[in-house]
Amino acid sequence: MYKILVSFFFCSTLWANEWQDLERFLPPGTQLSYLVVDAATQKTVVSHHANTLRTPASVQKVLTALAAKIYLGDDFRFETSIRGSRDKISLGNYQGSLSFQFVGDPTLLRVDIRKMLLRLKSLGIKNIKGDFLLNSHAFNGYQWSNGQAWNDLGVCYTAPSHAIIVNKNCVLGNLGRGDGKTASLFIPPYEPMRISSDVQIVSVEEKQKAFCDLEITRHENNRYHLWGCMVPRSGAFPLAFAVNDPFNYAAEIIRSELKRVGIKLTGQVREDSAYLVSDKLVTHQSITLDRLLLQMLKNSDNLIADSLFKTLGAHYFNTSGNFRNGALALKLILEKQGIDLGNSYIVDGSGLSRHNLMSSKLFMKVLNYIYKHDKTLHILASFPIAGKDGTLKYHRGVHDTLLTEKVIAKTGSMKGVSNLLGRVSTARGDMLFVVLLNAYVPLKSASVSVLVSKDHFQREFLKRIVLLGND
Repeated sequence: MYKILVSFFFCSTLWANEWQDLERFLPPGTQLSYLVVDAATQKTVVSHHANTLRTPASVQKVLTALAAKIYLGDDFRFETSIRGSRDKISLGNYQGSLSFQFVGDPTLLRVDIRKMLLRLKSLGIKNIKGDFLLNSHAFNGYQWSNGQAWNDLGVCYTAPSHAIIVNKNCVLGNLGRGDGKTASLFIPPYEPMRISSDVQIVSVEEKQKAFCDLEITRHENNRYHLWGCMVPRSGAFPLAFAVNDPFNYAAEIIRSELKRVGIKLTGQVREDSAYLVSDKLVTHQSITLDRLLLQMLKNSDNLIADSLFKTLGAHYFNTSGNFRNGALALKLILEKQGIDLGNSYIVDGSGLSRHNLMSSKLFMKVLNYIYKHDKTLHILASFPIAGKDGTLKYHRGVHDTLLTEKVIAKTGSMKGVSNLLGRVSTARGDMLFVVLLNAYVPLKSASVSVLVSKDHFQREFLKRIVLLGND
């Protein structure tokens, strides 16, 4: 018996060492956790700091996807509406105020609003004898989660999660070379956003000497100022500004679209947060949850994730959704399925917050559930496929012929964070894995950074899983 135990311990130690030698591909100080499980037998293949809580970044979206599938259901759609009373329509006039009810639809576009207003006009309304209320009752609280980096809030991947969303609360533009000394700014003239620029074009040497970069200052009412410097480019430098004041942005769009479709408003466009009980005169529905999750997981769409997160809180507690009740709703929904997230810390649905904390072991609980129930959930089909689509199409951590289309995984990246969670198909069967890299700082030496990097580590880690299944 003693010999058997010694032999088992010796083999286990060798096995663990074979995996730990992969850490030589990471810079010193990198915080690493991973867990690999045989999907069929549920046996742990290898585990390293699997109970340690780490910053999850966008792999957090897997939790949101599962909770939404379970609680909201496949047929869920966001429904935006114009509300009022049909009794108040007479001789081309609407006597009173109308409400445009926003519900946090992350796919609602300006053209959708125009179509809704045209349908309103077809009901015989050419004049609104009152105000046009933009209703935001669906969500309340902060439009960004606690723990988001303040200097990211001006760009589109952190567009505010508000009940009022139009065009993803994002405005695109670019910086051109201008006169060669000062960059020229272009923003489409139809966009109700005021942006000024004083960006200097300098050489690489001048940029380094002055310690300057492209900077943005945010002001009230969707006003921004670009400043700092940039080096010359062969083409325009693309810009993507987050709409920090969703109400004013939507209000200006609606004023413009009312004129465009020929509806006269005698009152004002105002914000309202009252609970609405009036009739739905016009409705617009988003795509179904399945298609929303496909976009969210393949492309790591933060706005879809946080809108669904708040919607979970709203539906579960029958109140306005926010980050707090969304977090509690998610945990309770998963707990009812036997997934106890223990001492994890959940702040949002996207993973943008630095306050989120999850472990490899907790993520594996979620991944196991998804795998076991995938015939009904169909979530794995929305994961990016290595070398084929989504965030794994050009991901260097899976850029190897041995991994192409054998790995499906959700990525999670932010400054100092590079995580992967998913499934590897091997000759022996499917393997489930979670690998969390935190506190990652790349080496500056070009000759070493190719070999010692997160990409090299992830490739070798995943290749080892594939080869393990071929033994």
